[in-house]
Order: sequence, then C-alpha cells, then structure tokens
Amino acid sequence: MREKFPNASRPILAVAVSMAVLGGCAVSDYQRPTIERVGAVDGRIVFAADVFRGAAPERVRFTDIWQREEYALFRDGGTQAEIIYSTTTTPVFTVILEYQLMVDDMVETWNLNKNHTKAWDESRRVEAPLGPFFYKPYRLVGADRACFGFATEWDHRGDDPEYRPSKVLFGYYCAKPGAPLSLDTMEDLIQTIGVKGVTERIRHADAARREGAARAADARTQADAALIAHGPSPSADRGNASFPFDLAQFFAESGNGDKDR
Repeated sequence: MREKFPNASRPILAVAVSMAVLGGCAVSDYQRPTIERVGAVDGRIVFAADVFRGAAPERVRFTDIWQREEYALFRDGGTQAEIIYSTTTTPVFTVILEYQLMVDDMVETWNLNKNHTKAWDESRRVEAPLGPFFYKPYRLVGADRACFGFATEWDHRGDDPEYRPSKVLFGYYCAKPGAPLSLDTMEDLIQTIGVKGVTERIRHADAARREGAARAADARTQADAALIAHGPSPSADRGNASFPFDLAQFFAESGNGDKDR
C-alpha cells in the first residue's frame, strides 16, 4: 500500500461543469454532483472508540456518478477526530481513486492542523479490521495536543496498470489538550475505525432513504453542508477546505500496457 494522498481537489463547480456532458448526453438531476448533510443512519464512516461513545458526529456527503466522499467530525470532551472516506460508485466505467500526498501532507490539509506548529514522529503501520493502516504521530506544539494521522486503501483494481484502489479512508485524531496518547492507544483506536458495508452491514431501507435524500438536495442545503465540511474559516479548529477531494479518475489499458486517461 502506498502512503500517498491527493495533491488538491477541483472545486465542486468545476466538477459540475465537467459532468454536464457524458458521452454526448446531458446528465439527469440525480447524476449532477450533490453535497448534503447526512445522519448516523445514512453515514458510512464508523469510529466506535469509547471516547466518542454517545457523541453524535457531524457528517457531510458529496456524490456524483463516479464517486462518493463522506466527511465526518467526531468530538467529545476536547477530543477530536475528522475522517474522509472516498469510494468509486460505478462498475460500468474503469474508474479508480488517484492520490499523491504522504500522510503528513494529508494531515496539513485539515484546518485544525494548519494553525499549529507540529513535532512529528516516524510513520508506522498496523493491521486493523478495515485493512492495513499507515499512521504517523505528531504533536500540536502550541496547543499541547498529542495527535496522529492515519490512512488506508483497499479494493485495488487488478485491470489498472498501476493497481490503484477504489476505496480510501484518511484522517486524524487529537487527544484533548495536555492528555497523553501512547502508540498502543493509537493502534487500539485504529481498530475501532470502520465503514458500513465493509466492516458492518448496511440495511437496504437505509440505502434507499439515502438515495432519496440525494435527489432532494437543493443549492441552499448544499451550501450549508459545504460550510460544515470546509469549516467556518481557514483559522477554524475543524473542517477541510479540500473537501471533496475529487479523487476519481478514468483509466484505460492500451495495447502496449500504457495507461490512457
């Protein structure tokens, strides 16, 4: 598994424009990109750590016909984690997720981390129910907070010459100010990170309700949801201005084994 994450995302407007025509046909309302708030029932990201037990995370989902990205904020008692889960959504096209940043660069995309000097430890790897994770401990020096960034990927496409994944999850966890955070605790926390449909079951009724909500999203709702995921400002202690990271890429295998996109 490569320890990389995306350089930058394209703005939602650019995604919408690029999707205005697909194979010469106008896309339907359902196919247009949507961004909306979702609840725990419709959300996919799971973080079952005891520290967040009883706390309701805030969730936002971006969807287009190629990919789905979910943002989730977990907060309780001064402890905080933010996670993004991205997956391709169509089996029809040859689509994978493309990303380039290392885990420490990914950590820098979150507003909370941008605002502080960081002292880094070395990268590590641990097996978890969701698969192998890379994680990297760090400390927010001015805030006296112990944290770690983490990432995993799976469902690699065997027909892609670069064997890239169709599912990626990444984020960070920060203990409350002044609290210790050992390597053992970090690895225990990673064991509690999951995805509905992968580490636990999705009920069909929930899936149907989720799709109905996507079709009903309007511009105002999308703006409100985007503000939650991006954070109220670059200096905020939450959010990621790069959401959605827009990782989906087409690939094709040419006769000589080169990749055409």
